[in-house]
Amino acid sequence: MLNGKQVHFLGIGGIGMSGLARICHERGHAVSGCDVREGMSQRLLEQAGIPVGVGHHPSHLTHQVGLVVYSSAVSPREPELVEARARGIQTVSRGRLLAELASGAKLVAVAGTHGKTTTSGMAAQLLVQAGWDPTAVVGGQVRSLGGNARNGRGRYFVAETDESDGSFLLLKPSVAIVTNIDREHLNHYHTFENLIAAFRQFVGQVEPDGRLIRCEDDPVVRLRLPRYPRQISYGLTGQADVTAEAIQPRGWGSEFLARYQGQQLGSFRLWVPGRHNVQNALAVISLGLALDLPLALIREALNAYRGTSRRFELFELSQDVWFVEDYAHHPAEIRATLTADPFVGRHRLVVFQPHRFSRTKLLEQEFARCFESADGIVITDIYPAFEAPIPGVSGERMATLIKAQGHPCVRYVPRPELSRYLSHVIQPQDTVFFLGAGDIGELCHELATHWHPASGTTR
Repeated sequence: MLNGKQVHFLGIGGIGMSGLARICHERGHAVSGCDVREGMSQRLLEQAGIPVGVGHHPSHLTHQVGLVVYSSAVSPREPELVEARARGIQTVSRGRLLAELASGAKLVAVAGTHGKTTTSGMAAQLLVQAGWDPTAVVGGQVRSLGGNARNGRGRYFVAETDESDGSFLLLKPSVAIVTNIDREHLNHYHTFENLIAAFRQFVGQVEPDGRLIRCEDDPVVRLRLPRYPRQISYGLTGQADVTAEAIQPRGWGSEFLARYQGQQLGSFRLWVPGRHNVQNALAVISLGLALDLPLALIREALNAYRGTSRRFELFELSQDVWFVEDYAHHPAEIRATLTADPFVGRHRLVVFQPHRFSRTKLLEQEFARCFESADGIVITDIYPAFEAPIPGVSGERMATLIKAQGHPCVRYVPRPELSRYLSHVIQPQDTVFFLGAGDIGELCHELATHWHPASGTTR
């Protein structure tokens, strides 16, 4: 697929696409790309020597381009993609390129509705700490690794998979980690049963001598996935093989004791907050045990992990104002993020940008009930991704539904008015959560420039 070809990425600014582009570039392939607008991912790629255009246009398809890679956010009717196919240029999805890059490697594939980015980042950190020089593609900028991708020379490849379009079924893992299965991406699968069937197929594709690592806390994973001859279960319940106890908040993180089948493994320290991150860490402890890595090394790797961008990323600003940016865009993720907040006694304002009309419609009742722990809620317009609007589905309707649940302080603010509105309502000692998978993070960074950092600190 890649032999001697220039690779052109449509939607190169996406976190998964940018990681694959970087790996192709570091493996010696000529790489170019474009996206609908400029962003941080594109600027980082340009700094690495990859030319990136703004906007899609057939003129990007020079005679040197031999392979076009497109993300799921690119419409099949996009003229640049249509032109590539009309000219006979090979076109492949992001998922198929990932499968190509991982072929021949010992693949550690992380799947699940929630927790994939943190778990895959921790897993990559573990194999780096072991000196195994892995290749890795993660759906976030991992601070301890210096980015969202690394091209290693070792035989292991850590990949955050994508179930949203079924592309994780192109992979044949040596180790599969399944974090959970929730009602998500039903615009692709249509029914929850179809989604479960896809995860069952994914587990069935683990290599015969491979390992399955599964979260026992999730009822669908526990009850609906097939048992695998070589598996390790993990979770915060006593039924799992790898469990945690004595979980204690420690500043911006936590400390806990781990056990494997009742045997004490000792104390572990995390620098990311929340019980859900302890759960993610248990998956990586299980991975270390499956790969026969020393406990001391597993402990060092988790201690070295410093989180990823857009995953409870804290900005400490002047006037004791804190911003927290998080990718949470599903009700379960929103609840987990707000529960993870380790600091009590601060006023908590949540700014939420719903992501995709189909998800907002499908889960509107769950969204209406997931903000209970917020003192104030601001809902803005839906970020459509590639979807067309659905009549009657809107950010304003979501705000109305939350009010109907009895929350005393909810407001809908259109996206163009959001910056000015927040500038007036944010008060000293507020913690402001910017939640969503769209461009809400850009607003967080933009507003942070108006409140000068108290000590230049982000976590």
